[in-house]
Amino acid sequence: MRYSTWNTSNSDDENDSYDIQTQLLANRDVFSSQERDEFLSPTSNSTHDPYLMTGMHDCVKRLSEGLDKKENMGILGDFDTDGVTGTALLTEGLRNLGGKVFPYIPHRVKEGHGISKDSLRYFKDRKITLQITVDCGVTAIPEILKAKENGIDTIVTDHHTPTDRLPNAVSIINPSLKDSNYPFPFLTGVGTALKVMQALHTHLNRPLPEKLYGLVALGTLSDVGYMRGENRYLVWKGLRIMRKVPFIGLDALISKSNSLKSRIKTEDMSFGVIPRLNVAGRLKHAKLSLDLLLSENHKEASKIADELDSLNKQRQNLTEKAFEEAHRQVVIDDEGNPPAVIFAGKATWAPGILGLIASRLAEEFHRPAIAASGENEMYRGSGRSIPEFNLINALKQCENYFEAYGGHPMAAGFTIKKDSLRKFRNKLTSIGRAHMADIPMGSSLDVEKSIPFSWINRENLDFISRLEPFGNGNPNPVFMTPAVSILDVRKVGANKNHLKMTIEDQGKIFNAIAFRQGERIREVYGLIDIAYTANTSYWSGRETIELKVEDFRPAGII
Repeated sequence: MRYSTWNTSNSDDENDSYDIQTQLLANRDVFSSQERDEFLSPTSNSTHDPYLMTGMHDCVKRLSEGLDKKENMGILGDFDTDGVTGTALLTEGLRNLGGKVFPYIPHRVKEGHGISKDSLRYFKDRKITLQITVDCGVTAIPEILKAKENGIDTIVTDHHTPTDRLPNAVSIINPSLKDSNYPFPFLTGVGTALKVMQALHTHLNRPLPEKLYGLVALGTLSDVGYMRGENRYLVWKGLRIMRKVPFIGLDALISKSNSLKSRIKTEDMSFGVIPRLNVAGRLKHAKLSLDLLLSENHKEASKIADELDSLNKQRQNLTEKAFEEAHRQVVIDDEGNPPAVIFAGKATWAPGILGLIASRLAEEFHRPAIAASGENEMYRGSGRSIPEFNLINALKQCENYFEAYGGHPMAAGFTIKKDSLRKFRNKLTSIGRAHMADIPMGSSLDVEKSIPFSWINRENLDFISRLEPFGNGNPNPVFMTPAVSILDVRKVGANKNHLKMTIEDQGKIFNAIAFRQGERIREVYGLIDIAYTANTSYWSGRETIELKVEDFRPAGII
């Protein structure tokens, strides 16, 4: 991807290793020695008492009652990885306490988000008297009323933005509630579910199973959770537990993604494990991923991991083809600007890849993007946004057009009747124009420091690894090295859409990869400035230094 500008902080000529490390911490608002210690080695000081959550006392009371009476309890989670991991977490946690638990994940297309007629029928047939939602439910007013009529109490655990009205549930656990006093409002769906299990296990004086932290790490990373405060601690701890504790199903998927379990990092999760876990809900049924996470059989887990890997390859091909089709639908005006809001659609696009299409469009054009597909009278849409545009607030202004909708400021989804599509598009375009008038095309790249290649060594890369887990709010540091020499460059990958480079600076040579920048090969000549991340990677037992090029430009451009 080519960025419009590079924002480089403090790119002076001082490159003492300690000073650069200090600056990397300062860029994360870490200044004192105490803050440094907590950031590099997070402790439970970053977590909060789950009973600070509104409704937690009622939640624990009802769950304890269900356990005492040996009630059949249903767990209903969303079909993305956040929901699936949260469902697995509550299932494992309640079974650890002797609970009779029946997990359920709805089908993305046939049922849609949240509580459905099929899920209620499934629970009613199994004599469920208490259902707990995960990553959904805060807007399910009629559905929870229907459940109550069927003799099913509901506890909602969710983190999505609520509407002005709340459902009549036994308890609603959501850090985003307007009257919430919980100090950290950025928990994901699985993180919110963990707080319930923490409170319940404490109430019953039982230790919390370590494996639950591994599930929290997986779900929080998949949902691009804000990687500071409590989320950072939960993921940091979860990754460490994941490296040492056997997870039969997850271990099979880690192996299939060619990641090294003992050194698993956020990048391995985000680009190797999570896409394979997420693909079942995109192309088939997310129950397959839930079955993997709950599996206690190595042979079964290996078989499911193979299927998920195959589905992921299929997803990659479908996404590439659909993105090319979507890209051709973007109309650029005479001044080279895209629309204020990008719309793309095709009836045959799989609903499960709409978010991926929208994400690629938003990334390339730095504009909120909507991708839609459907047939007959009903269409599904998925939107992705940019920091300057709150997508869920914009959709709220269009809510009269939807059959259902929900999401976050950066990502949202909806279902809509065909007859309402044009009105919705006109309305959202009008909102976009009002908010995006002064936003330039192309996103900027935040470069943390200009450094020579000589700074890149094992000691400094070990320090970078201590900044993990990376994610929203704590990015993998991007460096810039000016005027590097190109020793070799070639296209690589099945579709020849990546660039493999061999580059040199002051006698030090590294190999580098520029993903999805193959079409820019003619720009790689002479001396270039490169913006990149630097990490150690492990392959076949060997440790190597890997540079991942985020962007490049002719040397000397400011």
